[in-house]
Amino acid sequence: MGYTCETLQFYKHKINASMKSLLHSPNRTDISKLLNAAFVLTIMFFMSSCGQEKQHSAVQPDCTTLTAENADDCIRLNQIQVLGTHNSYKLDLPETLIEAVNTFLPGWSENIEYGHRPLSEQLELLGIRQFEIDIFADPEGGLFARPQGALMSGDSLFIDREEMLEPGYKVLHVQDIDYRSVCLTFVSCLEEVREWSIANPTHLPIMILVELKDSQATSRGEFALTQPVEITASMILDVDQEILSVFDRSHLIMPDDVRGEFETLEQAVTEAGWPTLAQSRGKILFALDNTGRHRDDYISHSEDLSGLVMFPSSAPGEPTAGFIKMNNVLADAELIRSYVEQGFIIRTRSDIPNQEARSGDTTRRDLALASGAQYVSTDYPEVSPFGSGFIVTLPGAEGPGICNPVNAPEGCHNSWIVE
Repeated sequence: MGYTCETLQFYKHKINASMKSLLHSPNRTDISKLLNAAFVLTIMFFMSSCGQEKQHSAVQPDCTTLTAENADDCIRLNQIQVLGTHNSYKLDLPETLIEAVNTFLPGWSENIEYGHRPLSEQLELLGIRQFEIDIFADPEGGLFARPQGALMSGDSLFIDREEMLEPGYKVLHVQDIDYRSVCLTFVSCLEEVREWSIANPTHLPIMILVELKDSQATSRGEFALTQPVEITASMILDVDQEILSVFDRSHLIMPDDVRGEFETLEQAVTEAGWPTLAQSRGKILFALDNTGRHRDDYISHSEDLSGLVMFPSSAPGEPTAGFIKMNNVLADAELIRSYVEQGFIIRTRSDIPNQEARSGDTTRRDLALASGAQYVSTDYPEVSPFGSGFIVTLPGAEGPGICNPVNAPEGCHNSWIVE
């Protein structure tokens, strides 16, 4: 009986999770069974060559005429367009908290009254293929375990959660006041994406945009917000380590994979291009949302990005340029289009909380979709609840992606950008 690499990967992760669980309450018989299963799985991996990087064929596909048969080998991941969500982890605020804080800070919540489904539902039901996850360092554990807003409003589900007491990066929007998340730790968010990815091995590549948050908090009315831990240059590689604790190396597209034999990432993406869909289906790539100090600290560990997991947001002309965050499409639509034509991957936004959702204005959305930005991020992949009818969808989509309106190869059909 034959097994696909994806199936073997699935069982490998299940066995690893079971082993971790048993370490807390060991049972000799169960451990023996799992060790035997792990041994057999290792042999199967060896025999099937799973876990090794795919060797690209020396024979280049003929892409003179694009067809359904050669589309995956001829279309590159930067030549499609997909939707992402902004603050993808965020849940709606509880009404009890909104009402309580309104007594001393009226209207405080107007721009953060939005929320999202669990990550796996966004992937499965909404076709989202880019997430944004904000993370706070919590090296000792427990820093964000008792949010002031949860205590004030009686939101007991988010008080003293076990996972919040453990060390590691935590996921939330604003400490104490906008603390509700569909997944509370960075690792748990990634595990949810990994499990969905393994179960759907032909999915279009998923980008996860990571924002490191450590700005000093200022009081909001009666709230003296918890002060975050500064994420120093020596700590920033812990983010990579948490990613690699969840995903096998072969599950990821990293800067090394794109740079190849070129001296810089910028040379690679502008001269050779990004991986094809055939090379990137079923894979995840990470990008660093931060600019300024955090970006510079991250790059300082490897000036050519060798060994680093995330693509930093870097402007053209910088050797690390490949991915660029350009959120203001109202000002930068033509510049985004130019960068897309040059081979860069762009993330932009189709709406700002909660302006378009309340007004129904589609100017920003329409510019974002027409700009060619590969990742268009929204808070409203479903209809706005504010009565405006605002929603963001990909025009003409037959799946979670479409041919990029700016740089897709001639003859590309949206019916080929499916899973």
